[in-house]
Amino acid sequence: AVVSTQSTGAQKRLLLAAIDSCDHNSKTGGVVVYSTCSVMVQENEWVVDYALKRRNVKLLPLGVDIGKDGFSRINKYRFDSSLSLTKRYYPHTHNMDGFFVAKFQKLSNIVKEPKEVFRSDGESEEEGVGDVME
Repeated sequence: AVVSTQSTGAQKRLLLAAIDSCDHNSKTGGVVVYSTCSVMVQENEWVVDYALKRRNVKLLPLGVDIGKDGFSRINKYRFDSSLSLTKRYYPHTHNMDGFFVAKFQKLSNIVKEPKEVFRSDGESEEEGVGDVME
């Protein structure tokens, strides 16, 4: 299945907006939960990794025993190692609809500046999602 960059772009913007609207000093501790009804890496780990690179947040354990750990690497992609704290739920394993959950804690209200990276063709671009291992 192909995921459009338009839909993942919307998810990235929505997650960053949720993080930005939360105060890290709030009574609830600045916690934001990101969840999708999808098991596609592009809608889940890519989006979470994107937020980790652009905001002062960290992932927290969900506090549930069921579910498979999220991917910190899959195929040629490498994500932040803390993505193992996220959870994936599969219809064939958990007898429910497939979905994904990540729990963030905001550490600061300061927005990170994304790093500039260079693609294998030498072109510059803003730090992307899921660094590719050659």
